[in-house]
Amino acid sequence: MTTTRSIVRILMCAVFALIVCIPSSFAQQRQENRGESFASPTFRDMAIASVMLGAYDTDSNEVIDEYAKLMYCSLYREKFKLDFEWNNIRRELMNKIKSKREYFRTKYEITGVVYLGRYSFETQDFPFVRNTALVNVGSLMLLNATRYVADTSQSGCSSSAAGDEFFPLVFVFMMQQPLTLDRIKMPMDDAEKLLKQMDLMNNKERALHVRFRVRLMGSGTKNPRGPGRLMMRGELVAVDLFYDPEMTKHFASVALR
Repeated sequence: MTTTRSIVRILMCAVFALIVCIPSSFAQQRQENRGESFASPTFRDMAIASVMLGAYDTDSNEVIDEYAKLMYCSLYREKFKLDFEWNNIRRELMNKIKSKREYFRTKYEITGVVYLGRYSFETQDFPFVRNTALVNVGSLMLLNATRYVADTSQSGCSSSAAGDEFFPLVFVFMMQQPLTLDRIKMPMDDAEKLLKQMDLMNNKERALHVRFRVRLMGSGTKNPRGPGRLMMRGELVAVDLFYDPEMTKHFASVALR
């Protein structure tokens, strides 16, 4: 049945397989605002979220001190050497973290690119090629901050500097179920329209840009220390495909069930 919305229908398999199936009216494009509720991961946001979501023992003075460097650098520089004042500040921060009165972001988006291979007339789909297919994948890279540079206005407060990191530099999102996203399934007429559209856009590589939106819900690792990796638990909220790297020309959405 023809539909007026470019919504991707999903064929669910035992491994939470997402096989993209495009309706016949896929060519109808819409402009989409990326929104303010989801953001690209930064080291600072991920480190703060790791504390707030239980990766660290928030009864630890060391953890609170490192958290204060990220959230309250000016206060840290002014009060840290004052034993009694800083002790009171520590207690207040501990209480705010435990009661979740501190602001922290849990919604993030991860972007990438997939490349379409030759159209298969037998199975009526475009396979993803050039190592861009996801098959039974259990995690996605949120951030690999191998070199974090603190804002110059926060000089002396960076909680991650070369050689003496407290927080991990690599953050990984663990999905609740394995994910397979390895092809776009569509009728021959629509496949021909898609290739013509890509030609008009001078998209010789047949690239589509993919955006995963995730919500963090907790930590999969306890008390990590140093420049290793931290596993974060959460849910996959949305998957969208775009024609352009700026993600303003929407192609299709994957309806998660």
